[in-house]
Amino acid sequence: MILQGATNDVNSLMNPNVIKSLDHIIKINQRVAQSVGQQYLTFLQGIFQNLINVYKLYSECISNTVRGQGQDSLLKPMKQVRRDILKLI
Repeated sequence: MILQGATNDVNSLMNPNVIKSLDHIIKINQRVAQSVGQQYLTFLQGIFQNLINVYKLYSECISNTVRGQGQDSLLKPMKQVRRDILKLI
């Protein structure tokens, strides 16, 4: 749902509640991947490109924030989502 809405409006991913929800969903997926093991790869293949796109978007936003062009309050949550994406992949 979150990522489907982001295809129409990328700025929807910059909402603090959406960032928090994404992080929660990714953490749940990490736990599922640990429990299910190798069989989780089939599901991961389906969401892989979306995860990479979110990672890329947040990386660009973090870079802009460091350069002084973004919202500083979103920096930490975006970094957390990026870390969790890397753990999942």
